[in-house]
Amino acid sequence: MYIDFSGKELAVDLEEESTFTSKHTGKELKRVRLGLIAHTPRAHGKLLVSIKHAEREGIDSTDGSGKVTGSWKIADSSFFLLGNESSPEYYHVIEIEEVEELKVDELTLNDLALSPYFYEEEFDCDDLSIKARVIVTQSQDRKLREMIEASDYISVVRGGLCDLPREMRFSRTILWSRHKEGIKYELILVDKSYDERDRPLSRLFQPQMSRMQEMVAIQAEMIEGMMAVLQEKGLINAEEIERIRSKAASRASDQAREFFRVEDIDEFSRPQPRITWD
Repeated sequence: MYIDFSGKELAVDLEEESTFTSKHTGKELKRVRLGLIAHTPRAHGKLLVSIKHAEREGIDSTDGSGKVTGSWKIADSSFFLLGNESSPEYYHVIEIEEVEELKVDELTLNDLALSPYFYEEEFDCDDLSIKARVIVTQSQDRKLREMIEASDYISVVRGGLCDLPREMRFSRTILWSRHKEGIKYELILVDKSYDERDRPLSRLFQPQMSRMQEMVAIQAEMIEGMMAVLQEKGLINAEEIERIRSKAASRASDQAREFFRVEDIDEFSRPQPRITWD
């Protein structure tokens, strides 16, 4: 077997081959254990660098003449020393797993069919999460917003990957931006099963989030109190108060939606320099 390490084809010993079932598509994929020997400390060091690079970027298998035959990721690697100090040999064992292209032809949310221009998904144990970017028309936007605002689980089918529906929900953060052809959304979907297991991360942003909710509730009570005082003084009547409440309720989702509007989803989602505070 030949593998491409940083543009250089290497012949490797195939020690063991097995299969595993893809969580993404249900297909049978290969898992292979490889052996490589570095005959000098310098070659050993260069091989370690190549392995680290492959862990980030992945590797290709070839037919020995440069033609790519498959894509793989490194699942595990180790090495041990053979020989002696005067004639060392470093034997590397690398376990690689076949990688499939995760291309979705159509993402169907309940009865709304969307065509993502960007798509990625990952599993945390057996729980799937999806990130997809789509451009929707006005009619699609209405349906999509109804689902988002309902805050309920929906049926999700990843056409082209797996035709089995999954019960999922929208993330609380749905970014959107205006586009000449409609509206762009970055949709994040999470498996229902994720909500059903213990999650220490659910305590993230606490107690700040709870305090924020408390402060918003206080502000709401202050506004109600102000309207009551105005009514007592005869400056506003009950019918006008009800109209104010009805109008505020009808526009609440529109105002909340503004928290997630960005100038352009693709620009906003580009990796940024990370700043941390201790």
